[in-house]
Amino acid sequence: MSDNYITISPIKEVENPKELSLKILKWLQSNEIIENVLSDCIMTMEHKGYKPGNKHINAIGYDENILRLQVCGLEIKTEREVFNAGAFTPFTKLECPNCKKNRFEGITPQDFYTENCTQEQLNRFDTVFPEFGKWSNNQKASLTCPHCSITSNLTDYKTDNSIAFSNLGFTFWNWPDLKEEFLTALKSEIGTDIVRMNGHL
Repeated sequence: MSDNYITISPIKEVENPKELSLKILKWLQSNEIIENVLSDCIMTMEHKGYKPGNKHINAIGYDENILRLQVCGLEIKTEREVFNAGAFTPFTKLECPNCKKNRFEGITPQDFYTENCTQEQLNRFDTVFPEFGKWSNNQKASLTCPHCSITSNLTDYKTDNSIAFSNLGFTFWNWPDLKEEFLTALKSEIGTDIVRMNGHL
């Protein structure tokens, strides 16, 4: 069986991510959105997560009986990470801060999946991932635009909200889509704009 996930992250790094994560954790638990104890309910084998609580339906609006699934919990991360990098493709928008052109302009799904891309087009895509790694490891990360040849910091590139450069993330494994009211309340608790990213494994 395949697994779906929804990751919620602030649009940028936050101060004291561990303290903020504990605040959000207590808020979710006090509202019975998740359980109070950790258990084996997420995809990551080396960590545990929090199963849906008695009132988790208040966050999703309808019940898909997700508790029948072994993977159904909330995973919390408080380290610097390019969230949802696994879903990054050449069809993800990555707009140069200088010339405003998409790094992957001209790459079509048909060309990419039928291996008809040029080597230059493939390099535009492949060279992004080492910079993701550098950024996650607190190293200088930058990209040179293939259109204007200007080098800019990785985080200055504009994305389409399918990835987030942050140090705090909440991943709901196999939950149905989250209610807008819940996301608004979560955003208020976090205290900054958030990004909702959907993915599939």
